[in-house]
Amino acid sequence: MKSAGVSNIGFHRKRNEDCYYIDEAQGIFIICDGMGGHRGGDVASRLAVHTIRDHLDLTGAEDLASVMTQAVRAANLAIYKAGNADEALREMGTTATAAIIRDGCLTVAHVGDSSLYHFHAGVLTKITKDHTLAEQMKADHIFTNGDLPISSYSHILTRAVGVEPEVNIDIYQHELSEGDWILLCSDGLTDLVTDEEIAGFMAAASEPESTALSLVNAALEKGGHDNITVIVVCV
Repeated sequence: MKSAGVSNIGFHRKRNEDCYYIDEAQGIFIICDGMGGHRGGDVASRLAVHTIRDHLDLTGAEDLASVMTQAVRAANLAIYKAGNADEALREMGTTATAAIIRDGCLTVAHVGDSSLYHFHAGVLTKITKDHTLAEQMKADHIFTNGDLPISSYSHILTRAVGVEPEVNIDIYQHELSEGDWILLCSDGLTDLVTDEEIAGFMAAASEPESTALSLVNAALEKGGHDNITVIVVCV
């Protein structure tokens, strides 16, 4: 397994509120994107990454889904308490997408609108579901992808880590094959680079670092209006 991560502040943000972590030896990969426009977004994303990392004790772990759920819950509580303890950080929050690759299996814990993709046999599949008001409205058949108003709600999170004392966490598990690729990214990439374009980059991938750089550069070339963070993994 080989991996690489790249994070760029973009052209319009004053600070990078994304944070990522890679432990290739244990197969741990995490991306968190602090809530833009909220106080302490950068603090929340870093606290989430550090807390999740510190709670992912995989020694002898058999139920990875349970381990990851507990780690994200710990991050949620840590951020919530920190926000309540400091008025300057009140209501801070972050997305969290964490993945463990072990024994040919991918286990993902997910909250928010960062994304994880699986590229297998030339086909790109988005594994995670965005927790946004736009997606909720589509699920409730209020709007469809073709309705213009839906874009107005695409950045309103319905679920985030640290905003409330408890959080619902999506867990996904998928079998992997040798030669598969995994992409974790913040919405600074997916807002500007389409799934079809991402699939093209993955199809042309030869190694993780150059692919990660190419994806980030593609978002920058299209305006780079947000922080952009990607992790690319070749299984």
